[in-house]
Amino acid sequence: MKLLPLAGAISAALLSANVTAETSPLEFNGYMRGGVGLGSESGSNPKWEVNKVGRLGNENDLYGEFGFKKEVFNDGETSYVVDSMLKYWAGQDGAGGDVEVAQFNVQAKGLFEDKDIVLWGGKRYYQRHDVHILDSYYWDISGTGAGIEHINMGPGKLSMALIQDEVTGDLDDGQEITAVIADIRYAGIPLWNRADLEVGVDYNYGHERNGQSIDADDSILLTASITQNLDAGFNKTILQAATAGYAEQMTGYGSGNGIKRDVNDNDASGYRIINWGVISLSDDIEFGHSVLFAAAGDVDGTDTDDTLFSAVARPMYKWTEKMRTIVEVGGFTQTINDIDGAGSKFTVAQAWVPQVGFWSRPEIRVFASYMNDYENETAFNGADSEVSVGMQAEAWW
Repeated sequence: MKLLPLAGAISAALLSANVTAETSPLEFNGYMRGGVGLGSESGSNPKWEVNKVGRLGNENDLYGEFGFKKEVFNDGETSYVVDSMLKYWAGQDGAGGDVEVAQFNVQAKGLFEDKDIVLWGGKRYYQRHDVHILDSYYWDISGTGAGIEHINMGPGKLSMALIQDEVTGDLDDGQEITAVIADIRYAGIPLWNRADLEVGVDYNYGHERNGQSIDADDSILLTASITQNLDAGFNKTILQAATAGYAEQMTGYGSGNGIKRDVNDNDASGYRIINWGVISLSDDIEFGHSVLFAAAGDVDGTDTDDTLFSAVARPMYKWTEKMRTIVEVGGFTQTINDIDGAGSKFTVAQAWVPQVGFWSRPEIRVFASYMNDYENETAFNGADSEVSVGMQAEAWW
């Protein structure tokens, strides 16, 4: 699928919308990354265990998101917005590439007495939670569905959604399984000073068709997230517990959708604890970190326990308002399906940005990375370690 004609068709459709009240201009937003690199063993620089050792100097693709948002109706009380986004991915050389419609939905606000309530339907990135330095979403049920969100109830806000699960696995006879995710979350619960709590439950339900029998159990994912806002940053602590197909996602960096539905996972259970955040240590030094521990038992009908531990640190020193040096050190150890794994990465990068700040983008960086696979010793074209160098740009807007 060609990107430009599709993007043009979407934007033209939004611009030509037939409206009967004052509306806002077309908004354009997005994300991109891309660059060039060489690896001592792999030829081009590799992308290896990004979620476990960190993403800096560890990405080798051309990726982009192109969002177009248009308010198509606003009479002063109610507002209707059409939100769309295309997603593009290609290898490092940019050849070929796949285009996908990542979002296409309608959001309506002002329909109820509680003016914060949003009623929506379509395909959407839905209230995603991630660890940025790992490029890992730990709570993300995005997909095609509908819901109602931001209902003021007590001290917080209630949101409810029903999402069609996109990947659910097959039965032994090859029939596909129809499944939906029921998501309920309550956010903004005040705790101590400048801290709040969000809790949620996701229920992955398999719906039997006529003549079909699904022996694999439905799955439940429970999430609690505490955010501590600081004078110069934030810290998040996340606890998740899961059953059946969701259990495998605890050690597999799953996000809550696309579960593997398997009768052998009926007795499986798992959990994970994540702590991550960003803080300014001084005017010139900022520090990001991530620590994760996950465990799962009885996955695939085995009596073994899967475990995973990962830690990543990213300090940054600002030489000027527009130039900085970034270091990222990460490592992990795991036992999955009775197979041990362990590895580490060290990256140093020199970067240029429009202004200071950990989140400042666009950023153009040159980097050098050293990666080591301690257990399998074949990760890098048959070698156990790799040195890679490259240059990359990253932006969001």
